[in-house]
Amino acid sequence: MSKVRVVNFEPTSKGENTHLYTIENNSGASVTLCDLGASVVSIKVPDKNGSIRDVVLGYEHIDGYEFDGTYFGATVGRCCGRIAYGKFTLNGEDYQLPVNNGSNHLHGGFNSFSRKVWLAVVDDKVPNTVLFMLDSPDGDEGYPGNMKVFVRYTFDDENVLTIKWSAVSDKDTICNLTNHSYFNLNGHKSGKVTENHKLKINANFFIPINSNLNPTGEITPVKNTSFDFTEPKLIGNGIDRKNEQIGFANGIDHMFVLNHSDEEFVLAAEAEGIDSGITLKCYTSQKGVHVYTANYVDVLSNMGKDSATYGENPAFCLETQGFPDAVNHKTFPTTILKANENYTQTTKYIFGINK
Repeated sequence: MSKVRVVNFEPTSKGENTHLYTIENNSGASVTLCDLGASVVSIKVPDKNGSIRDVVLGYEHIDGYEFDGTYFGATVGRCCGRIAYGKFTLNGEDYQLPVNNGSNHLHGGFNSFSRKVWLAVVDDKVPNTVLFMLDSPDGDEGYPGNMKVFVRYTFDDENVLTIKWSAVSDKDTICNLTNHSYFNLNGHKSGKVTENHKLKINANFFIPINSNLNPTGEITPVKNTSFDFTEPKLIGNGIDRKNEQIGFANGIDHMFVLNHSDEEFVLAAEAEGIDSGITLKCYTSQKGVHVYTANYVDVLSNMGKDSATYGENPAFCLETQGFPDAVNHKTFPTTILKANENYTQTTKYIFGINK
C-alpha cells in the first residue's frame, strides 16, 4: 500500500506556505506534488537496470514555479492553451481576458490556477492519493462564474499515475483543464529528447495553427506530414524545420485529435526513453492530446532542480485536453461548462520498462 509523506517547501512571494506531498509505492517509485499549482514536481521510476530516475523537469525553489513561464508540472486552467486575442462571446456577452502570450490569452492568464496555492487533503483511508481543491471566484482572470475545482492524484504499485479533474460553476463558463508535466524518460538532466526518445500518437488528424499559434479551425490528416506519429519514431524526425507549421511554433506545439473508440479511456500516446528503457503510455477520457516539444525552455542551473540546466527540447509534454480556442470555433467540440453541471476528465500515465 502506497503512503503519502508531507514536508514543508518554501513560502511564495506573498508569504503563503507551500508543501511537498510524496506518494511512494511498494517498489520505491514515487510521485511528488506541490500545492502551488497542484503541480507534479517529480516522478521517480526504475529504469531497465533497476536504477531510479526522475523523469519530469522541475525547479529547485518555489519562485521558479511561481514566476517562470514554463508551467512545469502545473494544473492549467481555467482554460489551457490559447484563446485568440483573449476574446470570446458567451450567452451574447463579450469577454476580454488578460493577454499574456503575445496577442493571446494562454493557460488561464497571469494569475492562473498554476500560480495559486491549492488546499490539499491527505486521507489515511486513501493512502496513495492527494486531493487538491481550489475556489476560483466569479471574474477570476476575466472568466464568469464561481468555480470549485478538484484535482485528484493517485499513484499505485503498478507505477500508474492517475489524474482526475472535476469542476462545477454557478454560471456558464469556459473549462478546459490539463497537466503540464515535461517528460524526459532518460532522466530530467539528460538533455535533448529529440534523438533518444521514440513517440507514437494515436491520432490520424491534427489541428494546424497560424503564425500567432492559434488554431486555424481546420482539422488536417497527419498522413504524409511530419506530424504522422501513428507508428513509433524519433521525436526529432517529426520536427521538420522546412514545415511551415513547425516554423510557426519552433517545433511541435500542436493538438492531435485522438482516434476514439467506445472505451472510456483511449490510448493517446506511447513513448520510450531509448537510453533508460523507461516507457510511458498515456490514456485519457479527453478528445485530444496537445504535444509540445519544449521549444522555448531555457532554465539556468540556479533554477532547475538538482542544479539542472534545461536547454533546447529537453522534454516533451502530453497535455490531454479539449480542443484549443474551441469557444471561438463552432466546429470544435465545446469547452463551455454549463452552470451547475459537472466537468470530469481523467488521464492515466503508465510507466514501464522495455528491457
